[in-house]
Amino acid sequence: MIFKKYSFTIYYIGILLLAASMPLWMLLMSLSQFVIIGAWLMDGDIKGKIKKAFSNPVIQVISGLYAIHLLGLLYTTDFDYAIRDLRIKLPLFLLPVIFSSMPTLPENKFQNVLKVIILSTFISTLCSMAIFLGWTSRPVVNIRDISPFISHIRLALIICVGIVSMIHLLKKDDSLKLKFIYIPLMLWFIVFLVILESLTGIFILLFLFIFFSIIYIWKSEKRFFRPLFSACLILLLFATGLFYKFLFIDSIKEITIDAQSLKKFTAFGHPYEHFPEKQDHENGNLVWINICESELDSVWNSRSKLKYESKDLRGQDIKYTLIRYLTSRNYSKDAEGVSKLTLDDIKAIEHGIANVNYLHKSDMKARMQQLAWEYRNYYYSGNPSGHSVMQRIEFWKTALHIIKNNPVIGVGTGDVQVEFLKAYDEMNSQLLPSFRFHSHNEYLTMAVAFGIVGGLYFIFSLFFPYFYMHKQRDFLYTAFFIVLLLSMLTEDTPESQAGATFMAFLNALLLFHKPEVPVKS
Repeated sequence: MIFKKYSFTIYYIGILLLAASMPLWMLLMSLSQFVIIGAWLMDGDIKGKIKKAFSNPVIQVISGLYAIHLLGLLYTTDFDYAIRDLRIKLPLFLLPVIFSSMPTLPENKFQNVLKVIILSTFISTLCSMAIFLGWTSRPVVNIRDISPFISHIRLALIICVGIVSMIHLLKKDDSLKLKFIYIPLMLWFIVFLVILESLTGIFILLFLFIFFSIIYIWKSEKRFFRPLFSACLILLLFATGLFYKFLFIDSIKEITIDAQSLKKFTAFGHPYEHFPEKQDHENGNLVWINICESELDSVWNSRSKLKYESKDLRGQDIKYTLIRYLTSRNYSKDAEGVSKLTLDDIKAIEHGIANVNYLHKSDMKARMQQLAWEYRNYYYSGNPSGHSVMQRIEFWKTALHIIKNNPVIGVGTGDVQVEFLKAYDEMNSQLLPSFRFHSHNEYLTMAVAFGIVGGLYFIFSLFFPYFYMHKQRDFLYTAFFIVLLLSMLTEDTPESQAGATFMAFLNALLLFHKPEVPVKS
């Protein structure tokens, strides 16, 4: 009885700690779940709570997904990977069972959980900005390095949830005081996503804006909104078309040059090498012309501590970074070109920056240009190594290859990595071994592991709770549901501890602890 008296308080504290840990501290993420499990056990009547949980069809469906993972052990060979996968995904099973069998949080406590998520996310972004501005000793080679606690992609997803949580809280209480706090904070989160160059986060927010705008205007009695929104939608579609043209059409246009017009010797009388048939370019200038490596080697070594034949700080061959950077400035790749570089240029090349337009740590225009370069490089060479977006295309092609060979029940819980490595070899992929990852698409990953049958059940397990728990389908849960679905198009969200906890915790919280939305008659 003493345990039971304090069990709900401890349970609530565990939920708050878990909410705080998601963007800040992986260790606390694990410890807080042990607090929640401990409180659930302290509450007593374990048999009754289990019976209550499994009488809910939602729990039955979610449990079925974990059962598929257990069945996948019957035809797997890599049990180390399988056990790790089961451990990581255990919250997907446990948290819904616990949350559905404990008393629902009161409205004020539920709102406090959302506020803790917002506050901890804000603290995480401040820490990231301190790193971005150079106020810490943490090195920043890539913009994603500014997220010190969790991956930049997971942080972007939590930021999206933080924004929709603030909108939800403002719908509950739109007092001037809360508007003064939440509106600037929402704007800051959006600005931070741009600084983070999170295409995933920005795309999800844009999709949420369009989706809920359509719903609002459709339900609105103010007719003048409809033509206004239609005009905005047309402009958005036009902008999308321009982006598509820029990325997939203009970026791969062939650059031709008269080989006879190219210089044969440098100013110092050394011969140039020209490879105009190679279509790599920087800022419209062909990379593999006007190259004299003997001069590049000697002059670069006199200006930098990083040798010409070594690696830059991103682990790339520094000579290739140098050649691309010189091309972006339209300098010849010789002693004269290197001598024109400023100290800032030298530092940028040492840090792996291959184009003068990428000098700023965060610049969405530069990110778009880099994306176009990556696609052009992949189009002409077939090698996407080191380029996250283009690598995903190779990941997806490889996943489809595995599914084609194992269509019904897949390769099993533990053989995903083994089969991916084998498939890369079978397809003669040009991906370097260090970049040969999973599909970065959870729908494909599930189909690889458990076949088309398991992949379809995974999709069913996502949509069934949303439609079955109809009283919970308000703005907040719908927005989270969209964030989750979209995130899994380009990421294996539940394949990591942070991702699985993000998915399990927020889904269980919004399904079983959010005060029910009244159903309109």
